[in-house]
Parts: sequence; structure tokens; C-alpha cells
Amino acid sequence: MTVACAKKEQEPQVPKEPQVSNVNWTPCMQGILKSSGLWDKVVIEFTDKGVNITCFNFEVYCDFTTVNVTHTFVNGVLNITQQGDGGEVDCICSTDVSYTINGIFKNEVNVILINGVQVYCHNQSNCDKDVIISADEYENAPNHPISIIDMKIKGNCLKIKFSASGCSGDNWIVELIDSGMIAESLPCQRMLRLSLNDIGICDAYFENEMSFNIEDLQIQGNHSVLLNISGQSILYEY
Repeated sequence: MTVACAKKEQEPQVPKEPQVSNVNWTPCMQGILKSSGLWDKVVIEFTDKGVNITCFNFEVYCDFTTVNVTHTFVNGVLNITQQGDGGEVDCICSTDVSYTINGIFKNEVNVILINGVQVYCHNQSNCDKDVIISADEYENAPNHPISIIDMKIKGNCLKIKFSASGCSGDNWIVELIDSGMIAESLPCQRMLRLSLNDIGICDAYFENEMSFNIEDLQIQGNHSVLLNISGQSILYEY
């Protein structure tokens, strides 16, 4: 007599759902009678463990005791729901809430939504160019004389107005180059320069304006960095 055992079918693998950890919040900071349903600011920081999220002045009921955070992560979209408990009173107050979603990394995320509001979009930029981070380029890229007239930051876009000599501003090839070095100070500092390669040699002076995506200049664990650019400085807060 031969006894045979049926091979057990393997159960389908279910993707491991990243877990929320380190959920912290502050006590009620201000009581109001109605809610806008939003928050003042969201800070998103990717680390080697996952993504840290902090919402400043997130609105909850005044009798809240905890903030519950749930999420889904499908096709690069991280959809987060955060909600304070309570609700037995009409009063609304604000809290700073922070948490970590483990196992989700920057190269995997396209969009982050919190309570249906988009707070992050990878490579979404209305800037003209990206910043270049390269010690070699910082030292060796073209160095045609250039003067910065004005600098402004909106979101992750740094807009620079500058002037230089040339035959036509239309021929300018301009790059913003970071040295890759970070000076430890308060706040931390980075060294950058504008590189201009002008095609043609003329004595006329032209003004131009260009914007650069500086998101890659953010420093993990910090919320601001001083950018020193071709002799001028501007504080980048994020």
C-alpha cells in the first residue's frame, strides 16, 4: 500500500502593510468655536526607516485624548487619514501631531494625501531647472562673470534674477551648482554658485531670471538651511 500526501497549496502573498509608529501630539493649544478643517503647515521627512510626518496646528475637538492615524499605500499614492477622537463638545482646538510610517521610502512615493488634501508630490515642480549637487561641477563648471540682483524662494523653487555680459540672454546656459558640502552651524549652510556659459563674446549687459528646484538641498533632521550662492545668502525653510 502506498500512501501519498497532497501538496499543500501556497497561500497568496499579501504585501506587508507599513505600520504607523511614534504617534505624538501636543495638548490643546487654542480653543475656537468653528473649524476650517485644515492645518498651518505639514513637514515631511524621509529617513532610512520610512517617512516622518508632522502637522502643525491640526484641528481636533477640545475633549480629544488621542489622534488616530490610518493609511493606505497603493501605486505610489500614500493616503493618510488622521482624526482626533472626542466630539462631545462644540469647541475645536489645535494640536501638533507627528508620526512615522515605517517602510515607505522617497523613491517609492509619488503623492501623499492627508485627509484628502495633497501635501506632497514627487518631482512636482514649476521650476525651470533642478539644482546640481556635484563637487566636481562646483569646481570646474563654466564661470562666466555673473551678478545676482535678487533671490526669492516660494515652496521648493528658488527664483534668481541676475545679470551678465553677453551677446544675447537667449544664449545663456545657466546652472545652479551645490558643492555637496554642509557646514555645521545654526542653521546649517551650503555653498553654491551660478554657472554661466555664454555662447558668444560681446560687451552688452543683459538681465535674466531663472528658477531652480532646491528640494534636494534639504538636510535630514533640519527644517532650514542657509544657502550661500555666489556671494549672497538666502534662508531656505521647509
